[in-house]
Amino acid sequence: MLARCGVPARDRDDVLQECLIGAVVAVREGRYRPEPGLHPRRILQRWLIGIAVHQARKYHEKAYRRREIAVVDPLAYVVGRVPSPHGEVEARALLDLLWLVEPRERKVLILVGEGEQVSEVARSIGVPIGTAFGRLRRGRQRLAAVLKRRRRTC
Repeated sequence: MLARCGVPARDRDDVLQECLIGAVVAVREGRYRPEPGLHPRRILQRWLIGIAVHQARKYHEKAYRRREIAVVDPLAYVVGRVPSPHGEVEARALLDLLWLVEPRERKVLILVGEGEQVSEVARSIGVPIGTAFGRLRRGRQRLAAVLKRRRRTC
């Protein structure tokens, strides 16, 4: 049934599990009300097919919203270097450590890290250029100390 609804073989077990969960929940909530007079097996079969069609439709809607494309090897379409997902996780962990630096110093570190000149940063936050350089130096020192402590604990 799920094959006729266009569900790929790799996802049929998941959709079938959703069908089973949906049927159990419907029975518990009292939504399974067979018509008297029809054969019970035929009623149950029609009801389960309806659930399967509904779950297959939900599967396709989710795939469309996520803009998934069913291909065997998606990496075959990637040109160039593929970034590692571990790098993104490590970068986020390092950004979290940046919050351990004092807010005034962190602001200067972030702005300089984004490519602004220290003189522009000083002007934008309204401090003398010497103060901005001092905050940058102290921020770098504190960030280095935080990173050093982190390396010791890892």
